Amino acid sequence: MRLSLFSFMVALSATSAFAQTPPLQIIIETDKIHPEVATATITLPAEQEITLQAPRTQSQPSDTNALQLMCDGVEVLEPYGRALSCKELQWNVTFQNPRETPLAVANQQNLYSLQGWWSITEWDDIPRLKTASTVEVCGKVQATETTLKCAALPTENEPPLILSWGDAAKALKTNQTTLTLYKDDPTEALKADNLPALQKQLEHLQSILGAPATPEQNIDLVWVAIDKKLGQIAGAAGKQAFLANFATNEGKASPEDIAKLHWVSAHELFHLLATTPYLLWTSESLAQYYGYKSLQVAGIHSESPMDQWQVFKERFPHAATGLYEAHQKVTGDNDPSYYPLFYVKGAAFWQVVDEELQQHGASLDQLMTTFEEPRPSTHKLPQSLLNALKQSIPEERLQELQQQFLL
Repeated sequence: MRLSLFSFMVALSATSAFAQTPPLQIIIETDKIHPEVATATITLPAEQEITLQAPRTQSQPSDTNALQLMCDGVEVLEPYGRALSCKELQWNVTFQNPRETPLAVANQQNLYSLQGWWSITEWDDIPRLKTASTVEVCGKVQATETTLKCAALPTENEPPLILSWGDAAKALKTNQTTLTLYKDDPTEALKADNLPALQKQLEHLQSILGAPATPEQNIDLVWVAIDKKLGQIAGAAGKQAFLANFATNEGKASPEDIAKLHWVSAHELFHLLATTPYLLWTSESLAQYYGYKSLQVAGIHSESPMDQWQVFKERFPHAATGLYEAHQKVTGDNDPSYYPLFYVKGAAFWQVVDEELQQHGASLDQLMTTFEEPRPSTHKLPQSLLNALKQSIPEERLQELQQQFLL
């Protein structure tokens, strides 16, 4: 898809001065009989004062997206920015069926699927609270024994919350990473072999990026079918989650559309798994290249980044601009028109570099650990990586590649 979240001060009677305060939970309870609406509830141990802040929003705040908040069953008018005294807060959350609202993914709306799952983004639906406690949003299906599916609310500087729960298509586990896949695929356009392919992609990315920063990492991936005739294939990235459309034509997905879905999904998985703070152009180009490379590992055929670049450079107005300058244009001059170079020219650069390394018995995979934390205001590759490349690629050829793609 990229402020402060629902926070609150809860007073608990602790048995020890060092007792840890449990997280404050916002429980969103859905119902399979009426899947389009759910109730969000915060239950406090006792009536106490809380101060609400408005939810994060993608649009200008207005009355049309204002929540109807109930404090102990009484509607609160103008609830934000003042102390409220409640034991229970409730409000409604609505969900869209992507089969009826096909642009729901593109618009980052809350989704429900007739295949038995729900997915919520925090936009306009999760008010914030001033608190020192950790805040979790939890999904629950009414009248089931399923354990709550919870995720901590991101900070205001992080990608938004996207939480999915209900009937998952599959949970894939590699090392300490669990990837839970949810699908809305009414015609079963995706076949059973898509899941083993995704598993291979996950394993490959995990192997080159190393162990996650946390002991366990949970990632949600949501795939939603959309008619190709609409011309609106979209995705939305959040904190440890990603939504993606895949195109179908008369209920079927072509090999090219399936490859595109797996490529985009692996690109986002790279971002979610990576722990190195790459430069922006480096992050996007590596994610795009390894999205492609993971297709090869999974046995999925696709055009290569270099194939794409050969076509793209003939029609893109900034094609002659080096990646270093493009990075400065985007980050320094706030000019997003250069951003596509990161995906296309950048991925082609890494493909050529990797092929050069392989000709000399090495691989870019082996050098992923040589990336250092970038210095402030830099736009260049770290010297440690360039030195490592010189161990396998002749210096004259390396300079040629830098001139062709970077400078």
